[in-house]
Amino acid sequence: LSSIPFIAAVTASSQIPRLNTPNIFESATPITDPTVPQTTTLSSLNEALQTISSSCDRRYLHAVVASDYKFMYRGLPANEKSSTLPSIQSEPSDLLLPSTYGSIEAANFFAALEEQMQSQPVKPSNGHLAVTNVDAAKVWGGEAASIWPLLGGEGENSVHFAWLEDGGEFWSDQKKRNRDDASNMKVIVDGVDCGRFSLEDALEGDNVEILFRADRFLMVPVSMEEEL
Repeated sequence: LSSIPFIAAVTASSQIPRLNTPNIFESATPITDPTVPQTTTLSSLNEALQTISSSCDRRYLHAVVASDYKFMYRGLPANEKSSTLPSIQSEPSDLLLPSTYGSIEAANFFAALEEQMQSQPVKPSNGHLAVTNVDAAKVWGGEAASIWPLLGGEGENSVHFAWLEDGGEFWSDQKKRNRDDASNMKVIVDGVDCGRFSLEDALEGDNVEILFRADRFLMVPVSMEEEL
């Protein structure tokens, strides 16, 4: 990918480079209600790269580089403007809602997982799911976009990651789990379970779901990935 030197240069520096460009957030609508999803559509890939440079979580960038530039993805509605342009999303977690998977069983499973992960910085009540497989992400919208978690008001403490030690999905209709399964799951939390299956290992997996916490995250449509 042509962006590899750019991302590598960003991760190699201990200082976050600042580009002499206008602040892309100046005209954005202020987020007044954290329970309402907010979308800021960017005008170009260049703006997305500037956002990665200035605001993306450094641990994630290092994991992307270490994994030979593997990403995590979420679904995008194919008929929306955000499926053709990068966008910054801010939205509440929906994993505890039955409507997310259309399943009471799934909601109960994530409620039990919430109890297990109650003391962790990332959990179903404040997290979002992304997956390392593009086709799996497209199931949730028709199109897919790579995810770039952005730092929030707490800096590096505002972004966290977790995944299953054995890889794979937390929940799927093909492999339905119950509350006991959730309670017995071996979940790795980045920065807590050091020395075990790492974030870069998770990114290298063929179909690994990653639970991440971020107040904001950048989405870059896969249609722009070759240009990226």
